[in-house]
Parts: sequence; C-alpha cells; structure tokens
Amino acid sequence: MAISITATVGGTTSNSYLTLADAQTLIDGWIEDDNVVAWGTATTDQKNRALYSATQRIDRERFIGGKATNTQALQWPRDGVKKPDTHVYSYVQGFPFSLTADYYTTTEIPSQVKEAQAVLAVYLNNNKSALGLSGLEDFQNVKLGSIDVTPNLINGAIGADKVPPLFERFFTGLRISGPGNIAIKRS
Repeated sequence: MAISITATVGGTTSNSYLTLADAQTLIDGWIEDDNVVAWGTATTDQKNRALYSATQRIDRERFIGGKATNTQALQWPRDGVKKPDTHVYSYVQGFPFSLTADYYTTTEIPSQVKEAQAVLAVYLNNNKSALGLSGLEDFQNVKLGSIDVTPNLINGAIGADKVPPLFERFFTGLRISGPGNIAIKRS
C-alpha cells in the first residue's frame, strides 16, 4: 500500500516536515553521490516512505522547548526555542551584553530540521536496513563467558541508530543533548 505525505505545519495528522516537492528542491542542489543517484531512480512511493521514516527518526530526538500545541502529531513546531546565533549584542565598557534573541515562532519549522530530514531520507532510501540495526554491528565478535568483545574496525563503528554525521550536525542548538550539544546534569 502506498504512503501519502502530509506536511501541514502543526497538523494533527502530519507525518513529514517536508513535502516530496520541497525535499526534491533541497536535494537537487546537492553533489551527486551514490545516495543521491539512488534517490533519483526511486519511485514516488519509495521517496515518500524514506521521508516518513526520516521524520519518525527525527521525532525521537529530545528537542529544546515544548510542542506548540498538544494536538500536533510531530515534534515541530515548538515553543520557546531560540534560533541559533541570533543574539543582538551591545557593548558596555568593552564587554558584550546580550540584548535580545530571536525565537522560532509556534508556526515555524527550522530549516535545519527540514534539511536533516532530506539528508536522512536520501540516506535511508539507499540504505534501507539502517534503522533496523541491532546495535551489535559495532562488534566483530561478542562473547559472554569471560567477556570477549572485538570491535569491528574494518567497517568502522556504525551503531544501532546509524545516521549520516551531517544529520547529527543539523540539530546543534535545537536539542537537549547529542553531538554538538552539552547536557548539564545537576548533582
């Protein structure tokens, strides 16, 4: 059965941050690699499934702020999220003083979220089993009796939730923790 994409901002039945046309506009500007070539030959249904799967993966992140409404299906739009690098500074006796910061509106989805979805959708389209990994792929050998763990150094570590490194970088400043963010724990 074919899947259809609903990308209504804040919608109760939304299942994507991007329409297929919007995703294609982003992807058309990328340098062709194996993943982009595979995307170009994929059917509309395969692309929609990749967009849907990418959205599901994005919505597992722990983002700053709270959902804009309690009826929206997806994590974005959110309330109380400051746009990265949008401080307006004034200088008092040579020291910077933050006057204001720009926040995302409750009807706005950051471009970083949309770009991350496109990156992951293209990747998932060409690596269909990436989200179904067990977590043991990082190891060449795992033994329980007297614990013998051999890392998989040939292919490099890929992890149970394999995503392209670029995907992770898009969320810097938008999520509570993860690569590029520091989680602070009070003791």
